[in-house]
This record gives sequence, C-alpha cells and structure tokens, in this order.
Amino acid sequence: MVLASLAVAASSTLQSFDGGIEWINSKPLSPGELRGRVVLVDFWEYTCVNCLRTLPYEKAWYARYAGDGFVIVGVHTPEFQFSGEPANVAAAVKRLGITWPVVVDSKHAIWNRYANDVWPRELLFDRSGRLVVDHAGEGDYPETELRIQHALSAGHPGEVFPKVMGYLPQDSYAKPGAVCYPHTQEMYVSAIRDDSALGNTSGYAAGRMMQFTDVTPHRDGRAYLQGAWSDAGEAMVNTSGSDRIALRYHAIQVVVVLRPQEGAVPVIVLQDGKPLHKHDAGADVMYDSTGRSFITVDAAREYDVVMNKHFGQHELELHPQRPGLAVYTFDFEACEIGADR
Repeated sequence: MVLASLAVAASSTLQSFDGGIEWINSKPLSPGELRGRVVLVDFWEYTCVNCLRTLPYEKAWYARYAGDGFVIVGVHTPEFQFSGEPANVAAAVKRLGITWPVVVDSKHAIWNRYANDVWPRELLFDRSGRLVVDHAGEGDYPETELRIQHALSAGHPGEVFPKVMGYLPQDSYAKPGAVCYPHTQEMYVSAIRDDSALGNTSGYAAGRMMQFTDVTPHRDGRAYLQGAWSDAGEAMVNTSGSDRIALRYHAIQVVVVLRPQEGAVPVIVLQDGKPLHKHDAGADVMYDSTGRSFITVDAAREYDVVMNKHFGQHELELHPQRPGLAVYTFDFEACEIGADR
C-alpha cells in the first residue's frame, strides 16, 4: 500500500492525452475541451488493489460534483500485457461500475508525458488547467475532496457543497488506533520481473515446460511450484490438473493476479494445510458442499483470496483443478484496528 501526503506543483499544467489507443465512456478529450472544469487525472490499473480501493471515493466525488463542473479522466496504463488490451479494460470498467471517461494508455504515452511512476496517482487541476494537488497512493481522501471543493468554488462564490466524506469502514489504516505491520513484499512469480521469487532449486526455464518438485521448509516471500509449469514470460502457467503453487507469507490480506488461458479454472485454496476459515476468506472465495474453499478464475484480474482476522504468518496453497492457470503476482497488506478486526 502506498500512502503519500498531498503535494502542490503550481507551475504544472494539464497535459495532452494524445497517444491513448482508445477511449471508454467518452470521445477523446483534450486540455482545451476541459478548460473551465476541475479535472482529476487518475492513473490506475485494474489489477492494482491499491487503485481499486480508491474507486468508492472517486465514485462518490463524481456523483457529488459532476454537475458543478468536476470531471475525472481515468488513464489506464497497464502493468501486464493482458491489462493493456482495450477489451479487457472495457470489461473491467463495466464490472467495476466506472462511468467517467477512461483512456487506454497501452503504449505508456500519457504515463511518460506526465512523468508518472506509480499506481494510483491522482492529479487535480483547477479550472484554468493548473495543477493544485499531486497525490500518490491511497489515503488522504477527505483532504483531496476538500481541495476539489475549493477548486470548484474559486470564482463561483456562494457555492454550497456537502460535508466532506470520512474514511470508509474497510480503510482501517486511516482510523484512530490503526496498526500497520511490516508484511511480505509484493512478489512477481515470473523470471522476467523477479528471478529470485521462485523458491524451487531448479529455477526458471523461459518458454519451456518443466516438472517442479516442492522443497521445504518454505522461505517467506518465495513461490514454490509442484508439478508441471511453464514460464510464459510475465507469468507461470500450470500444464496439468495436479499442480500447485505454495508460499509462506506474513500479512493480513493476500491478493493474487491470475488469468485463465482458456475457460474458467477452479482453484482450491488452502491455508496452513486446511480450507480457509470463513472469517479469513477474501471476497472472491467460495465454498463447495464439502466445505472446501476455492476461487473461480474466469477473467484476467486480481483476486481477493485471503483477508485474515488477525495479522500473522501462514502457508498459502493454490491448487488449480485444470491446466491453464497463469499466476502473475501476489500482493500483501497488513493494517488493522486493535487486536480484533
């Protein structure tokens, strides 16, 4: 999770969105067309859990202030090849209920023009196109909303706005008494991103299928494969129906970026050798009639797999039930309020 403070760079101005390969929910927009509006440029990625946590606030701001001249322009710059495909971005925009303009920045043209280096990043521009807020990461939502109100009211005295929203219940890191523990760092499974992430002694073999044998004990923050897997560049892909990937981690939440190569892939989820307890299950976890915990990977996206009741160290296993599960990254969060969330 990235938590950053608000920063102001008064000399910066709203830049062109040229280079975006497609627009969703809008025709192409330019700084000239947006002049006179307060514009929030939101760099995001639909597999980024930190980006997804900003969406409820952005939806509320858009509903509250669009009629007053406020607009959001979402710049979707992909982290993975699949998340740069316009059809995948359009499907994610629809699934997530995003109604503001989104430009698909698959070539990183807009990202580079704004000299961006992080997801999410929100840049707020006033009615003249001058940058008034530069915020990287999650958090500071009430402060950002207040700056939106100030930008909208400039030159429009007498504007009456609703009370600024507080933090939502799920954003425990910002509440009084919150504790954020050190946690396992984000882990890219493929060699192209991190050639040290694989815990198996056999290592990677780019473009080839290999038979892996798990080794124990597991080191925290390393992925351990069992069975037949292929290195597909950005991901490792299982090639039989009896494979697994395991890791040891310390955190509260675990999200995983997964993609089915062809058709939905059911994936059994075990923690510490057992089905996930329901109070430790992430939002995408379901249970069958025997009590087994599983997720159904039917789209290329991030999956919320574990949301432990308490911080701790655990062993997590994913058992795909058919070939064709591409595993990209594991990401971890570790904030809670008090001893019992």
